[in-house]
Amino acid sequence: MKKRKIAYVTATRAEYGLMLPILQNIQKDPQLKLELYYTGMHLMPEYGQTASMVQKSFPDARRIDVRFESDDETAVTRFMAELIKKITIEFTRDRPDFVLTIGDRPEVLSLALVSLYLGIPSCHIHGGDKTATVDEIVRHAITKLSHFHFPATKEAAKRIERMGEEKWRIQVIGAPALDVITHQKLMTKDEVYSMLKFDDNQPFILLLQHPTSEEIEKAGWQMEQTIDAIKSCKLPTAVIYPNADPGNKAIIEVIEREKKNPLFRIYKNLEYTVFLSLEKHAAVWVGNSSASMIESGSFKTPVVNIGTRQSGRLHGANVIHVDHSEQSIMKAMHQALYDEEYLKKIKNMKNPWGDGKAGQRIMKTLKSLPLGKKLLKKQISY
Repeated sequence: MKKRKIAYVTATRAEYGLMLPILQNIQKDPQLKLELYYTGMHLMPEYGQTASMVQKSFPDARRIDVRFESDDETAVTRFMAELIKKITIEFTRDRPDFVLTIGDRPEVLSLALVSLYLGIPSCHIHGGDKTATVDEIVRHAITKLSHFHFPATKEAAKRIERMGEEKWRIQVIGAPALDVITHQKLMTKDEVYSMLKFDDNQPFILLLQHPTSEEIEKAGWQMEQTIDAIKSCKLPTAVIYPNADPGNKAIIEVIEREKKNPLFRIYKNLEYTVFLSLEKHAAVWVGNSSASMIESGSFKTPVVNIGTRQSGRLHGANVIHVDHSEQSIMKAMHQALYDEEYLKKIKNMKNPWGDGKAGQRIMKTLKSLPLGKKLLKKQISY
């Protein structure tokens, strides 16, 4: 039987980490052939140059030399223009049977466009999620450009159907991040504290804050508010660099001011399982990451979600929403750390994002989904 070629393009440390088990299973499956490409943040030294992580697991992965060259509002469109040009060359030569995509980032929109016009079916993971900012618009645009949908929840699936997508094109799978949490070995609490070189008698804070696309000019000030609130708690803190989105340099400048702070540990990048281990053992997670909405519920870790970046996104009872002000963040952190009623409420919570079997469902569909005109030819269902 001819193997089906599955193309995947990774451009960030985050999606690569949560997709790694699925990519490894595709590579091992006798009916499938993985064609992996890496680009974007993986090639940028200021984010740890994580290309080495990809190359270590997938020596045959192909480099696409496109990265974010600036920190202003033109960065994304310039990145997309160059990626579209180069990925068109790659896909025309390799001609995959399917392109697998996930989320709402600009590289995913680029891939969906290229796949559509080259007549290659694309399968989109995490479509139909309700979020905010430009990410919301991009995610739904990708849905309309894609040929098959792997939403994480029933609610997301209903939104995709209301966009006019046919029911047979939609399969609820759960969030792939939960596959890693369920099946991968994570670090123990002692191992985490040993790595961070923190006193294991003290709780620690995890901080990951990205710029918001509509508030680029405020990114530095917003990070100052967050760090000032955290410093008032006088607790050890693990800080992760933001994504390479416009506004990131201002955030990094604020982070780097704390490099001599004995309570802070600053990381450009961490392996995904290490990051999950920090999520699991942190006393509170502060910031605006989508991971804190999706993954934290599995660990019952308190989360202080700041600002509008994740507005409307599904989350568990552990998430507390605040605005970008030092006082609001301080108040929410105090609740997350010391409020007995809140801590009791989240103790028995269930993560609403799935059961850790997303990869199994994706693999089965990629092997059985009929290729041909029916899949490629789309028409609004009403």
